[in-house]
Amino acid sequence: MYVHLGRGCMLQSFQIIGIFSVGEDKNFYRNLKNDKGRFYEVEDLSEDGTVDSVILTKDKIYLSAISALTLQKRINQNLIYNNGGNNGREK
Repeated sequence: MYVHLGRGCMLQSFQIIGIFSVGEDKNFYRNLKNDKGRFYEVEDLSEDGTVDSVILTKDKIYLSAISALTLQKRINQNLIYNNGGNNGREK
């Protein structure tokens, strides 16, 4: 299942480690390091510099103008649709 992050960027949901809402500190992600101790590559998908959420993957951070709540709803809706509404449990 793919999730649209903005500006035509799609990620497979299993690649996403976390989705974070950006609050007052719009640059908190700049100090994050990956498991190899390196700073993450940052891809800015925001519209006119307005960042509402940060999406963390294994190797990259995506900045999006789409809110974290909206992205989470998209993932949840796709899970329900793809699993027939039973959260993957057998009938």
